[in-house]
Amino acid sequence: MEEKNIPFEKTIPGVYEKYLGPYLYEPYSVYVTSRIKGYPKKVLEIGVGSGRLTNHLANKMGSQAMLHAIDINPNMLEIAREKVKASNVEFLVADAQSLPFPDHSFDCVICQFSFMFLPDKQKGFNEAWRVLKPGGQFIFLTWDKAENNRTLHISQQTILEFLKTEPPAYFGKAYAAMNNPDVLMEYTKGAGFENTSIEKITLTGQSPTAMDAAIGFVEGNSIIKEILKEGPELLETIKTTITKRIHEQVCKDPISSELNAWLGEAFK
Repeated sequence: MEEKNIPFEKTIPGVYEKYLGPYLYEPYSVYVTSRIKGYPKKVLEIGVGSGRLTNHLANKMGSQAMLHAIDINPNMLEIAREKVKASNVEFLVADAQSLPFPDHSFDCVICQFSFMFLPDKQKGFNEAWRVLKPGGQFIFLTWDKAENNRTLHISQQTILEFLKTEPPAYFGKAYAAMNNPDVLMEYTKGAGFENTSIEKITLTGQSPTAMDAAIGFVEGNSIIKEILKEGPELLETIKTTITKRIHEQVCKDPISSELNAWLGEAFK
């Protein structure tokens, strides 16, 4: 069966941003911004989500540069627009597999934790190469295996334990689709990129409480719809169980846990 992009409900992006944004995405947003070479004048961010990276990029680039920020999910873009007030950012609903820009448009193209959701991942890499100027920099991030991101792994395993029905195909996709550096290298080379490097980036994620992390993992993505089909009591049981297991297997509150992702950098 062909993979589909799963649209988030409007309330899900809000939970995603409040609980997972500071914990998972803020550390990598700061790091990725630090990896940009020089001060590019025109940048494309693919899959902006709630705008965490967008905000850092806009601040780094300054008012003389232009950042085009795209996402296929209009509800996510709504949150990003509320977060990022910089005048040098243009938000646009667009598909990473068919970018609405001419060839050789950008000095830098960045995609943080989005390519793994594409039905045709090679198309996403091909499009990034197409719109990048010769000599331009391409940066992308994908999550490492779930078991190398302990709180996420605990959450996934707990949800699977309690769900009576088979989880949807998208569940766990973010951590399963592109966690092999050899596969990532094939995608970049297949698109035509040269001077490609793939490296594991280990950072620390911090959350005020394990329950905050549990809320984000359970209610910040579409799996909540499957859980609620079995009743609101199950939702509370799952969150409480995740909280308990994080305390037992990772640490007590406040949560400080290791995060692992793969960063690719390539040039055209």
